[in-house]
Amino acid sequence: MASTWTRIHQELGVPPGPLTYELVAQAAADIDGERDDLDWKRDLPKKAEPGEWNEFAKDVAAMANARGGLLIYGVRNDRTITGVDPQAVNTEHLHKWLRANTQPYVAGVDAYTQSSADGSKTVLVVDVPASAMAPHFVLGSSQRDRQLQAFAVPFRYSDHTGWLAEHEIDRAYRDRYARQAAADEALERHLEHAREVVLTGDPSVAWLIVVSRPARPIPPLVPSPARHEANDVLSAALRTAADIQGEFRTPGLMRSTLVGNPQVGLQRWVEGNFLHPFKGPLPKGRLLMVELHHDGTVVYAVDVSSFVLAKNAGPNTPNVAPYLPVESLVVQVGVCEAVALAHEFRMARRIDSSTDLTAVVTCNPEAHRRGSQPFAGFAPVLERNGFMDVPSGARCPTKLLPAGSELPPAPDSAALRDCAQSLSAGVLNQLGIESIFI
Repeated sequence: MASTWTRIHQELGVPPGPLTYELVAQAAADIDGERDDLDWKRDLPKKAEPGEWNEFAKDVAAMANARGGLLIYGVRNDRTITGVDPQAVNTEHLHKWLRANTQPYVAGVDAYTQSSADGSKTVLVVDVPASAMAPHFVLGSSQRDRQLQAFAVPFRYSDHTGWLAEHEIDRAYRDRYARQAAADEALERHLEHAREVVLTGDPSVAWLIVVSRPARPIPPLVPSPARHEANDVLSAALRTAADIQGEFRTPGLMRSTLVGNPQVGLQRWVEGNFLHPFKGPLPKGRLLMVELHHDGTVVYAVDVSSFVLAKNAGPNTPNVAPYLPVESLVVQVGVCEAVALAHEFRMARRIDSSTDLTAVVTCNPEAHRRGSQPFAGFAPVLERNGFMDVPSGARCPTKLLPAGSELPPAPDSAALRDCAQSLSAGVLNQLGIESIFI
């Protein structure tokens, strides 16, 4: 998926959007020299001669090891656009060279051509993402190099490419592990904060909480979303969620809750009926909260017990506190809506990296004690012909672990559905039932 916010957008002062030939031409004329994330190339990449490094793999790995960027072919060092022969561009070969000459493989590289309005000139744009798997090694090209596993680590410095020393490679590995730990910590932090917020409400219900966060942070110069943009994301997510559900489509949870007027929060927009205004009616029906953070994080929380409790159909056992019902269908629909929100918000914020998601069902165990008896546990409830039922063989744990999944950078409907299926199954399988809605 091509980046919509690049060095060219930043230098030219244009808003996020697709990189066109006109923007490349303007950048060639206005930007003085190269940058660590912008490299002009006159000729198309060529297959390496025996005993030489694959120049294309080296340049891509160097940018991936830094902060990503653009390789633009068809522009001389003096930034005169000479163009390339579009018939000679073979993106399949480019990706084969990457697979054969880099370790680990640099994923997410996008290569495409852009032509002038009159078709007289064409440039090849290679968009390299900043890689969470850095450092990437470039393997030697000769057979002896491969037998000896000879390699080196290129890195982009300012306007040139160099090679990392041993202590710099060590630091790069430390940075990789730190990034992974920080990403996990950020998800857990948002999850815990959402848990604290929603559990201040009705203590009798269980909550499904889903948090999504882009793997690559949004550049700081990208403006924060306006209220109407947040509302557009919510509206688009309703349509996408219905598409994810496919033939098992049911009325959406957000559709009956959202009012179309997101409220301002701390670097986020907040919607739903969970946090009611200082003056006004108390929320009715199922409680739901959505947070769209300016950094691309999405928090989705919905109660998954109220309908069963309202019908007094909660599962009980003698001498202990009643089991807390978890409406399985609500979990599945809620996960679909959370995945749809993550996707639509990422599109609106022009985020071109993958997205990490985590989902959990939680409650306040102390609110479900009966005297000295501890919390009995969660019980999955299925609705069949208007009747609520706990399936035979279901398990009733007192605590559910977070389930995780990943949304690829440019998912189609099938990928969105797979992500939702993975998340809902991760939650419901802990209750001894399958996710059969998706």
